[in-house]
Amino acid sequence: MRQIKINSEVGSELLTVQNVKDYVRIDTSADDTLIGQMITQARIWCENYISRDIVSKNRTYYLDRTTGLFDLPFAPVSSISSLTIEGVDGDYTVLGLDNETIELDGGDAENVKVTYITSGLDNGLIKQAMLQLISTYYDNRADFKTGTIVSEVPTNVKSILSSYKSMFV
Repeated sequence: MRQIKINSEVGSELLTVQNVKDYVRIDTSADDTLIGQMITQARIWCENYISRDIVSKNRTYYLDRTTGLFDLPFAPVSSISSLTIEGVDGDYTVLGLDNETIELDGGDAENVKVTYITSGLDNGLIKQAMLQLISTYYDNRADFKTGTIVSEVPTNVKSILSSYKSMFV
């Protein structure tokens, strides 16, 4: 079975409370704590949707067995801290444009553990998707709002992030 653990976040949020307040046109500081929480919630939703880290993290990936070639989840990878096979340091080669593919020198292996740091993503499209999602969260803080119906994440957010889900060759 494959498992992944977040050891720590080593980066900071892409957006500030003030960025969101400017976008949503909020003039009061009464909801600053709530907006801060929504920034984190929106970022986590986007990371899970595109399967990539937006905020850099230290992660550990566990594999019970591998053919010797596997991808690290939530790339891009900035560095690999350690790789062990059955508790012993393993030899490997890093492949892929985002350093996400590992090839073990010995081929098939069991009980592989990789600790690595992701780079995170930071660009205008991701910020825009997060701002739209946070705006939706903010406008729909309760179960319902008279006159509007929001039953899922706005389509524009998914459209903006879709380029990160697929690899174009």
